[in-house]
Amino acid sequence: MQASDNIIFAGPVELEQLVHKYIGETEKNLILCDTNTASYCLPIIKSYLPEINDDQLIIIDAGDEEKNITSLHHIWSKMQFHGVDRSNILINLGGGMITDIGGFAASTYKRGIPFVNIPTSLLGMVDAAIGGKTAINLSKIKNQVGSFRHAEAVIIYPPFLDTLPDEEKRSGYAELVKTALVFNKSLFQQLMKIDSLDFIDDEVIRMAASLKQGVTQKDFLDRAERQCLNFGHSIGHALEALYFSHGKELSHGYAVASGILCEAYISTRVTKLPMKDFEDIQKHILDGFPTVAFSVDDIHDILALIRHDKKNFDGDIRMSLLSNIGHCKQAIPIPPDLIEESLMYYIKHTT
Repeated sequence: MQASDNIIFAGPVELEQLVHKYIGETEKNLILCDTNTASYCLPIIKSYLPEINDDQLIIIDAGDEEKNITSLHHIWSKMQFHGVDRSNILINLGGGMITDIGGFAASTYKRGIPFVNIPTSLLGMVDAAIGGKTAINLSKIKNQVGSFRHAEAVIIYPPFLDTLPDEEKRSGYAELVKTALVFNKSLFQQLMKIDSLDFIDDEVIRMAASLKQGVTQKDFLDRAERQCLNFGHSIGHALEALYFSHGKELSHGYAVASGILCEAYISTRVTKLPMKDFEDIQKHILDGFPTVAFSVDDIHDILALIRHDKKNFDGDIRMSLLSNIGHCKQAIPIPPDLIEESLMYYIKHTT
């Protein structure tokens, strides 16, 4: 198995060459996308390779709730129908939902066929498409079933971001903030100066992608420092699951941003995050992201959902927490009453 993802930053010329390299060799190379990327991003790919036909497309509905066993079975069945084997490639064209489920489908079909990720969202470019984690949700709980397998290539084409609404850009921005907080203080200071998401340049994306690639090379199986990338996600994933259980949708990035604030609060108590750092984080989150609404009555359910988190061990809730901006400690046991206190703090400061 290869040691890491092959991340390729592409302009139009490079994208055309890569499309021909990975898709153009055989009709059994299939493209997975959702209804949004089929409308807005697939035409760009087809402009470079007009002979792509509808039989090569696997299109599923958009939305993280579609990252489930039903969609996975549909993808597997399409690959089987077309006679896909290990000489073929699945192209995952989309955001984090598509690269997650597409990577899992490819990594398990015939015990593994190659796949290429072409992330079309900011979240995908700086986080989800990189590092070899693949997964689907189970019973409305995030990423409960998955595998570790690197993509043959991760092709990052920043102009795809021009197809996104502001909400999707902002959702991805939360993962960018998280990466800076756990690994690179100077990057976070740079982000604090950004007035508009339109000013996120290619170099910032390249830096965040490089940070993600670096830690996953050291800890591919998520047993040590890679767990720091889950900062904000213990509570963030629980908030997503809470919304799903109520039949409502919550942007992954907005949930993570709320989780970042709560887990930064916990960090001040457990890993002694300096108050100045906490105040900078709080201001950036509250100024940059909408409030995720939940009530005191929801806290019991949120705590129950956190107990499904993959970082938990031996019955303890474990979290990755900040000791300073740019420095993170992983696998720290957290008492439920402190999590409840952080959720109460969030409610108090957002209502």
